[in-house]
Amino acid sequence: MERKSLGDEIRERVPRIVVNSITALIFWFVSLTAPIFVAGITIPGIGLEPYNDTGWLIWAAATLMGLVFLVRALSDIIVIVDIGVEVTVRRLGVKEDRPLRRVARDLVYILLTMLLAAAAVPFVKPLPQFGSFLTAAISLVSLGIFLVLIYDMGRTLYQVLEEKTKTLAGWLAGMAERANERKPHDQ
Repeated sequence: MERKSLGDEIRERVPRIVVNSITALIFWFVSLTAPIFVAGITIPGIGLEPYNDTGWLIWAAATLMGLVFLVRALSDIIVIVDIGVEVTVRRLGVKEDRPLRRVARDLVYILLTMLLAAAAVPFVKPLPQFGSFLTAAISLVSLGIFLVLIYDMGRTLYQVLEEKTKTLAGWLAGMAERANERKPHDQ
């Protein structure tokens, strides 16, 4: 399976995100408004409250459908966020070398970001008219960098753990195959 280019991924996923998000919003709107039109109508043969209420049934079905489309949109959003994090991390200068070194470098960048933000706020806060705006901007930018780097650390650690687990599974499978090959000869 060949990997798609960044542009191809974005061209494919952004329309799906938009369509799935709009569809989820439509179902959410239906879940809020449609039960009003059927209030008080009960479904014959079902004696359990609230399951015999038509409004509840419409709300539950519309909410479930909205959640399905929301999950589909979120799965595509995660891929786009992953691409964005990869590009951002490259722009920050984190190179694709050994994974644990990359995690350590991300951690150093997080600490530097927090220190720089903490050092800049006292100088910016007293500025008339712009102090509170700049303080909020510094906080949001440092939070964004923090979240991107934490996500990259988690993703890198996940990849390392997945690779080690596959290696362990291969080793165990090899041992099982060798043990299975020896049994017929021993008989």
